[in-house]
Amino acid sequence: MVTSAGGGSALPSRELVLRAVCGVVDDSDPLLGAAHQLSRLHERRELVEPDAADEIDWQRARLVCEIDRWVGFLTPPPIPEAPMHTESVGAVVDRLAQLAVLAYLALARGAEAQLTDVQQRLNELGWAYDDLITEVGSGTRRLPGAAAN
Repeated sequence: MVTSAGGGSALPSRELVLRAVCGVVDDSDPLLGAAHQLSRLHERRELVEPDAADEIDWQRARLVCEIDRWVGFLTPPPIPEAPMHTESVGAVVDRLAQLAVLAYLALARGAEAQLTDVQQRLNELGWAYDDLITEVGSGTRRLPGAAAN
């Protein structure tokens, strides 16, 4: 866990988020619950035709917004000179969920080259998530869409 600068609540670590998107449900934390739901939506999205994915994408967008609101509640305001990150925590968690599903599908299909590629991308994004929540938790990184202070 990463504790906020004020010593209050914390954002879940990379390990906990990866467990959530890989199927380990933890409803005690709203971010982890939403991460798990995002992976389920990505699983469903893989089974439908692209033009039939609108409802799934709407549900994903709603969960991303919920994650971002929760992050805003748990973290301190950023310092005025904090640089802006390119995407929100919710968007990063959504991509982690998508990559976890793609890794599972590659494993199930025996697609070793694809599995290696997806695992590398999943690991790299997981480390980037940890860096992001550390910076956001310390107030040294701003997030897009966050209310100005």
